[in-house]
Parts: sequence; structure tokens; C-alpha cells
Amino acid sequence: MAEQERNKRSQVSRRRWLTLVEMTIILSVIAILTAVLVPTVMSHITQSRILRARQDVRTLSDAITRFYQDTGFVPKTTDSVNGVKGTNGVDLLVSAGRAPALPDNSSEMRVWAQGKADFFGNHLVNNVPGYTLKSREDVLGWNGPYLATTPEADPWGNRYMVNVVHLNPSPGVVDNGEIKRAVFVVSAGPDGVIETPFDQPVTDVSIEGDDIVHRMQ
Repeated sequence: MAEQERNKRSQVSRRRWLTLVEMTIILSVIAILTAVLVPTVMSHITQSRILRARQDVRTLSDAITRFYQDTGFVPKTTDSVNGVKGTNGVDLLVSAGRAPALPDNSSEMRVWAQGKADFFGNHLVNNVPGYTLKSREDVLGWNGPYLATTPEADPWGNRYMVNVVHLNPSPGVVDNGEIKRAVFVVSAGPDGVIETPFDQPVTDVSIEGDDIVHRMQ
């Protein structure tokens, strides 16, 4: 036992703590690795968020299209009259989340943030207006839900939006003598600022900033 105790004390005595120079070197290596890896990791996170937003805007567009194919009309009102769309019109359908920020001096963009809105989920998931249900294949009617869950905010906490007031499924680019307006399902993107104009003719469309957009019309 005494011999074992001497061996232990000998082993302890041979141990040494890291010197200041060694600690400095180790911390420098850690700092270098952090500086190299963090931007790469953040880039991957940003790209994965953008990819998710692109998938989401397409999914929302597809759901609205299926709604129209089943019902024969676009969900542009908060109410229903006789099982179809009603009279209380909206500018936007939106998901949960914050309203987007607006560029400076952007009065023409204000509708994206301040227009009359209703939730995607009310029309595409829960049939809150009370549309007539589809009873058989040769009859028009609501046949949802058209989405698996009620839409949440985009990856940056802002709402997805579609300027549904302009959606006009009739053929051609002109209706009643006027050029149709472009329709987008849009996320304001990583900067949270909506920069794509709300009201654009379908013949001259511009997608601005880092907005993530799926064009419907």
C-alpha cells in the first residue's frame, strides 16, 4: 500500500499545468476555427430558410389553385353568401406573423402592410366562411382542407401574403378592357422589408429586393 501511495504521489508530481504560451496557442486555434466555421454555418442556416420559404409560397399558391378548381371562385371575401364568396372583400390573404416593414417613402407599397386581410387558414383549412361543401365530383364545392396545417409565419417571423384582390382566373391578360394585375404569394425575405410592388400590370412585372415570390398571375 505504501508503495502504491508513493507511485500516485510521483505521478501527481510529474503532472504540469499548461503554460500561458500553450493556453494562448489553444485559444488562438479555437478563435481561428470559430471565425472560419461560423460564417459557413450561418450561410447554411440562411439558405435553408430561403429554401423553406420558396417551398411555402409554392404550396400556398397550389392550395389556392385547388380551392378555385373545386369551388369555381377565388377566396376574396371574409364571408360567404349562399355557400359561395360573399361581399366583404379583402386585399390580402395572409398567414400568421408580423406585417412586413416598408421601404422609405413607399406609399404605393402600403397595402402589403395595411391592406384589409384575412387568414389563409380560414379559407384553405377550416372553411370559416361556410362555403358549400362538395357533395360529388360533378358539383362545385369546398373540398378541403387544402393545406395540412394552418400556415405559420415565414422563417423570419413575418407573414406570407398574396394580393388576392387582383386574382382573376379568366383567360387572357385583359378583362373588361383593362390589363390584369400581377398576383404573387410572397415572403418579405431575410430583411423583412417588402419591396415588390402590390399593384403591377401582368405585362410589366418586377420582383424587388430579397423578396421570395411565387407568381400566380
